[in-house]
Amino acid sequence: MIPAIIPYYKNKSQLARCISYLEGQTVPVEIFVRDNDRDNVYYTAAVNEGIKKYLDQPYKYILILNQDMYLERTAVERMAAFMDSHPDCGIGAPLQLHSGNPDYVIFAGGCEAFPLGRHQHGPLQEFTEDKEILWANGACMILRREMIREIGVLDENYVLIGSDSDYCFAARSRGWQVWRIAGARGIHECGASGKLCEPNVELLKIKDMIYFGQKWLTGELYQELSHKGAELTPEWVSQVMNDLQKAQAELEQMCENVVTAGR
Repeated sequence: MIPAIIPYYKNKSQLARCISYLEGQTVPVEIFVRDNDRDNVYYTAAVNEGIKKYLDQPYKYILILNQDMYLERTAVERMAAFMDSHPDCGIGAPLQLHSGNPDYVIFAGGCEAFPLGRHQHGPLQEFTEDKEILWANGACMILRREMIREIGVLDENYVLIGSDSDYCFAARSRGWQVWRIAGARGIHECGASGKLCEPNVELLKIKDMIYFGQKWLTGELYQELSHKGAELTPEWVSQVMNDLQKAQAELEQMCENVVTAGR
């Protein structure tokens, strides 16, 4: 049995489809849905609620996936088998396939994580091998319980984005590996984290990235762990942080204007 944690928010058809694919897996899956319709704690806290529920139970692995991630029938079994054969892998990720073209991979590994996440992508035939990667996308990750107990849960200073790459860097800094598992696949429709949203949601994402910059880009460790780390000069980091802080101020003003107009 492998527990699967789904942070759910306002799309019952996506959730129903996600669950139906989990129920059809070739290994048994216990499903935990954190319903953010009733009190929205957003992505990171919702995931952590599920992790804490299962952390002291006798499961080797915990699966995290978004409501818009639909795993192929053998995906969970293949991920678990990979983790069994790679004891130094703390975090594994399946290939994420384009919802309109399943022969195209939209995530096969993380490249830049800041200030915007960029993924390895391309035709499916280009990603036939398992490979160690820099970071995994939070739309679907399998976590080793032993690793979680060592490094802790996701950093809840992130609300909506950034906690997945942050968690992978934290794991790698402690000697754990992050891998893409090429034989495990699923369709990902993509949600709010990857598209422009209302100003209040965009503000949350900006704040997450400012925290990421403050946490990781002030020292040398991130340069060692990241994609093209040598190019992250202090001048570049300072400029991007200034741009993010300006964007935060603008979004805060937009949100205030919306509230004022509604009074």
